[in-house]
Amino acid sequence: MDPDLLKLIVDYQRRVAEAVAMLEAAGVPRPTSDIAWTGMDVPGQGSLPGGFKWYKHGFGCSVQGAAWGVDFDFGPEGEIDGFDPSRLYGFTRGQPEAYGFKSEQDIKAAVQRALDAGALTFSGYILYTLLRPAPDEL
Repeated sequence: MDPDLLKLIVDYQRRVAEAVAMLEAAGVPRPTSDIAWTGMDVPGQGSLPGGFKWYKHGFGCSVQGAAWGVDFDFGPEGEIDGFDPSRLYGFTRGQPEAYGFKSEQDIKAAVQRALDAGALTFSGYILYTLLRPAPDEL
């Protein structure tokens, strides 16, 4: 797998985990499924410590702050490790060159190559999942 793509995915997943922990600490429970999230009785938006704002949408959530932000969907069993090329690009805040890419299309092409090589799985609906790399790849 392209090492730049791996770094981007891992950084994104770490920030998603951090965002979910922030939500939980603020009293927004982690759902047991994507469907549970859609019906969860929580506000549609709110504020978090550190100047972060969160917005509930569809199967996911956007958590944005001055230094970083992530937009993610929960998986069918509440997983938070899924991603897609546009969310990875959004995570770069419009500066994919920080991860060695020139554009969102470059990220999309790298994801497709990783999928073709068997390094990723596709959910069948939007999200890809990284097949866990060896620890030395991180």
